[in-house]
Amino acid sequence: MGVVEVVTVLLLLGFVLGCLRKAVRYATMPMHLRWELYPVAHEKERAAYGGSYFEEVDWWTKPRQVSRLGEVETIAREVLTLEQVRTHNRPLWLPSLAFHYGLYLLFALGAALLAGAVPGVRSLPLLGRLGGGRALAAWAGAGLALATVGCLALLARRTLNAELRRASTPADFFHLGLLLVVFAASWASLLGADPRLQLAAAYVKGMVTFQPVERPPGALAAAVLLVGLFLAYLPFSHMTHFFGKYFTWHSVRWDDVPNLSGRFDARVGKLLARPVSWSAPHIGGDGKKTWAQVATEPVPKKRAS
Repeated sequence: MGVVEVVTVLLLLGFVLGCLRKAVRYATMPMHLRWELYPVAHEKERAAYGGSYFEEVDWWTKPRQVSRLGEVETIAREVLTLEQVRTHNRPLWLPSLAFHYGLYLLFALGAALLAGAVPGVRSLPLLGRLGGGRALAAWAGAGLALATVGCLALLARRTLNAELRRASTPADFFHLGLLLVVFAASWASLLGADPRLQLAAAYVKGMVTFQPVERPPGALAAAVLLVGLFLAYLPFSHMTHFFGKYFTWHSVRWDDVPNLSGRFDARVGKLLARPVSWSAPHIGGDGKKTWAQVATEPVPKKRAS
């Protein structure tokens, strides 16, 4: 394997390990504060109007009716239609939709190239084209076009809209700019050195099978390395919402498990024993008091003016 191939493998390994590290951090975070926000997607008949099992008389004596299908449907609707953006920020919806669908197509293209690199897969019916061709090039072009247009529109929206610009962080602009650089390099490779993605397919196959491949053209090498750099950086940015939503929705937003028989008492007790170091004067945290002490100590009376 050449230098480009070795660097690519290391970058992809960084992406995988980085995502696993962040997922473990999400899964092992302390117990969250209950939101009590409705509707909860796993409520069966009540989710449609925002109800909950608390409506039942003596609810604690009855088995809970939980619908995991409702959660799957809600998340699928969000992934496919960006429902929250459409509802709460309509001007960003179409640019975001184009951008995300472009990324969906490009990630699926990467998965297809990996599948086509597995020995024997290309000999299967209809899968021979995973080695390159017009269909694969059209797939790449559609994904790049949607992602590029969406990215430019989002960048323009954040730049030109004063309210959105004030709410944006430097990282928001950096991420969009970085993606535009990645898309530009990918366009250069697709429109120049590798118009049918045959070189890209051979490059991926060489990495998967650990077989030597010809040195990729400069445009393809630049595109591959930039994609790898972006993927390696991704787990360390706030763009990990593509899997972080499982935790923020399923484990936080929709967590309405009742504390029956003291099932959470031990976990809550550990959290209440942690020290408080908040600087807010109404909290009075000095790094020594615990949450239990702060929560139970009397509120000081205001002096009469």
